[in-house]
Parts: sequence; C-alpha cells; structure tokens
Amino acid sequence: MRKVPKNRANVTPIARGRGGRGPRGRKRFAEFFCGIGLVHEALKDLGWTCVYANDIDPKKTEAYSRNFADVEPHLADLRDVDPETLPAFELATASFPCVDVSQAGGREGIHGEGSGLVWVFLDKLRALRDLGRLPRFLLIENVPGLLTHDDGRGIEHLLRGVASLGYAFDVVQVDAKHFTPQSRNRVFVIGTTDDVASSQVLMPDEHIRRYKVQHAYERTRDLAWAFFDFPDLPERKVGLDKVLVDLPDDDSRWWNEERTAYFWEHLEHDHKPRLRAMVEAGLEIQMTAVRRGRRRRLREQIFNLRFDGLASCLRTPKGGSAIQFIVRVRRGKAKIRRILGIESARLQGVCLTGMSPNFIIPDKEQEALFAFGDAVCVPALRWVVQHSIDAMADGKDVLYTGHLPLAVAN
Repeated sequence: MRKVPKNRANVTPIARGRGGRGPRGRKRFAEFFCGIGLVHEALKDLGWTCVYANDIDPKKTEAYSRNFADVEPHLADLRDVDPETLPAFELATASFPCVDVSQAGGREGIHGEGSGLVWVFLDKLRALRDLGRLPRFLLIENVPGLLTHDDGRGIEHLLRGVASLGYAFDVVQVDAKHFTPQSRNRVFVIGTTDDVASSQVLMPDEHIRRYKVQHAYERTRDLAWAFFDFPDLPERKVGLDKVLVDLPDDDSRWWNEERTAYFWEHLEHDHKPRLRAMVEAGLEIQMTAVRRGRRRRLREQIFNLRFDGLASCLRTPKGGSAIQFIVRVRRGKAKIRRILGIESARLQGVCLTGMSPNFIIPDKEQEALFAFGDAVCVPALRWVVQHSIDAMADGKDVLYTGHLPLAVAN
C-alpha cells in the first residue's frame, strides 16, 4: 500500500488540474552531455528513441557508439551546437558537469566554468522555443550540492531559468541505493510545457522531496511547480555480492603486503578493531572503503570502511576520496584492491543479469572508471522518468494536483 505523505493528512481532495492527463505523442529525445550513454540506456526500454546525442569527450562518445550504433554522437562543445540543425524531439536531457556544485569540486557554483554549461543548454532550448520547436519535456540531473550551493540561490536561479522557457517543473531527490548497492543521491529537475497550475497546491512531503527541495520550493513558490505523484521507491534486489568480482588470491590487482600494511596503518581508528574482529572471527565478507584526505585536523590520509553493504558514491578517479577500494575478508586475512571498471558499471546498473547485461564498457580500465564515475545510475533515472515524463507522454494522469490546504479549499 502506498504511504500517505505527512502533510497530506489535513487536506481536502479536489479534482486534478489541467495537464495531468496530456495527449499521447511521439517519444523522441536528445541527450546533451551524453557521456557513454547511460541516459539512453535508461530511456530505450521505456520506448524512447534517441535522435541526437552530444558530448565533448571523444573517449566517451567512442564508447557511446559501441553501444548505440544507430546514433552518431555529435562530438562538439555544446556552445558550438547550432539549434537550427537539431532534429525534432519531445524530451531534452542534460546531466551537466557537477564540478562547481559538488563537494568534491571547486564550489564555484552554477555559474562556474564547468557547471555553468547548464546555461548554454538552456540557451539552446530558448533558441528552439524561438523557432517554435521547444521540446515538451526536459530532464536535468545533478548532485545534491545543486540544492545547497550559495545557500540555495543556485537552484533558485536554475529553476527561474527553466520557468522562463515556459516549463512547469518538479524537483526530486532519488538515491541509487534503492536500485543498486551504491550510495548515490541525485537531484532531478523535471519540466513540462503542459498547462499545469500548482500555485495553491501543497508540496507532497515525501522523502524524494527532502528538506532542501522544500527550501527551493519556498524560494520559488511564485513559479509553476508540477508535482508528479511518484510511488514509493522500490526495495533493492541487488547486493554487493552480485557486483564485485571474486578475484583469485594470487591476482596481481590485490595489494601486496607493504601496501596492505599501509592500509591497516591508515585505517580509521574506530574501524580498525571492527575489521580486525571480522578477520579473527573467520568471517567471509566483502565491503568497500574510501580514502579521505584529513583526520582530526591533520593533513593525513585515512581509509573509511562501509559496513552497510553499500559502495560509496562513484567518482572520477582523480585521487584522494575519488578512489574507491574493495576489502575482502576470507580465511583469516583481509585483502585490499582498487575497484574495477566492470564493478563501477554494475553499480550504475548495467552489465548485470536483468540490468543491461550486454552493455559494452571501455576496454581500458582507467577509461571505464572515468566513464562510470560521472555517469547516471540507469535504473534510478529510468524510475524517475517512468513515473513522470514517460507516463505523461503516454497520456496517463500522473500529476499530484489534487489537494489544497483546508483554508484554501474552504
């Protein structure tokens, strides 16, 4: 049974607003900042057809082409893309660079050199609008820092930019841990040009609209929010045992004794006795670890273990906390190695039984780690689109526009 959000308790139901059930239409999409194509992988099973893909990284577009032979990705700086040459499409997606809004980045904000490319994306949509070809839907994806940077001013600016194009929108946060064993919380801005009014509707108080989303809502209540009526998030069916490769003991990728001793020496002091107890108890278990840059105000690298059966959020392997490690306890010993490219792929929801098992990853290990480190989690993004954009495109009534505060209803 669906859970009732807390702030729906004292509300009076009214009819759904115009736009909740839109016309059925074609399902074509353009994928900007396409990377290796995980947005494409997520949407194709919902019946969407990619008609355009763009990225500036030649290694990623090469990997894209290996999986989607029917689409020739446009290798170009988005600033050089001519909107007049773009084909018609109903959905525009943008997983724009997170470097300036991420905790791991420079925190220059949404107007920084990297993350500021989202404005270029919106400018291309504005040009399409002027040509009478604005897509009916848009989907923007990025890290949680998008909501918090500059005390929420960044997301406010972005939402006002989206609204200026004529979109009503919703904002949700979905963690990949509900689909694969990876802690990867992401923000999705979902836009539609359908005529929807939500100025007097309470935002559903669900965990996918956490308090930072609520803050964004409070700052932009003058804009047209369109709340999609999402179901409860699913229970994850895939554990680390399905993701991690069981390497033989003599595989060269396991750390040697010297490096293993370094790991033990720099293991977080609270975690060291817990791991030692597992080893001495003869347990057989695999877990993940990340390397942090500081401990107790000291400029010292330490390793933090995860005991919750999850991997930490994948990042591009540029050093420090961006690198993730696998710790295997077996036969009274703990062995350590770096995460593999195929394991990163599986954490993003491909190359698994029942999850895009035939997806082709880059041949070179470092390229695979980079490719999946800044990609999307396929089943998480698919879930978001399935219960919002895709359902609306199929003519289903999916908007939560059905409750007003009692004071308004009366």
